[in-house]
Amino acid sequence: MTPSQLVAPTTVTTGPAIWDRVWRHAPDIEKDEIRLAREARGRRWAETVRFLTVALGELRGLRTIELGSGLGDLSVLLARAGADVTLLDYCDKALTLARQRFNRLGLPATFARADFLGDLSEYAGRYDVALSIGVVEHFRGAARTAALTAHRAVLRTGGAVVISVPHALCPTYRIWKTYLQFRGWWPYGLEIPYTRGELSRRARCAGFEQVRCQAFGFRESWSEHVLRGLLRRDVGVDDRASRLDAALGLVLMMTGIAGGRSCPADDVMKLPDGRGSVR
Repeated sequence: MTPSQLVAPTTVTTGPAIWDRVWRHAPDIEKDEIRLAREARGRRWAETVRFLTVALGELRGLRTIELGSGLGDLSVLLARAGADVTLLDYCDKALTLARQRFNRLGLPATFARADFLGDLSEYAGRYDVALSIGVVEHFRGAARTAALTAHRAVLRTGGAVVISVPHALCPTYRIWKTYLQFRGWWPYGLEIPYTRGELSRRARCAGFEQVRCQAFGFRESWSEHVLRGLLRRDVGVDDRASRLDAALGLVLMMTGIAGGRSCPADDVMKLPDGRGSVR
């Protein structure tokens, strides 16, 4: 994202007002196609397919739900693979744009308006896969575990989760974010990136087993955030693997299997509060 593409800043740090601003305009169709093609050939999708295939078998017929879905990038790819996809978001504008996108692509989907930190009884235990991209980092303290627990709540026992967040140890992301905040251009309000340790601990506390966290996308962050974002050089995103991915990659991706129980509330309060410190 370059400065010319940013929405107007807001003093609100979280809540619907933030996302009404973010999703106030429909994306350019050509750019949206490029975005989807980039996701389809990227590491996140490849790792998602690999994990779900091993954990659950073929993608066709899987019941999936994307929480805080926005436009539903992963849901588009899952729908193309034959999954039965649901997109859940509390932002009406995001859901409207997602419907338009799926209609344009000729893909079936179910769209649900709900706050995933609210009452999810209607969706509890119904899905094989729960996923999100860039969602659970927009909470602080115990709400961070609650956001992960919401993913567990909608899954059947033995269901699979895929969660993607910014990696706190990615230096180019931290520089880019600090620069935009300094200029008053940061549009996303509260955003606290995760370390591998925090995400793993909170995932296990939320009731997930076989938890694996991996980082990748260091070159992508360099080309997108530094060359294109800060220096305003029009360059293609470099998504090749790098030796620095595991330590300094942009994308931190967690996968896990829904177990039978989560940790007590007292244990949740003992976890790091997620105020952005690098642990």
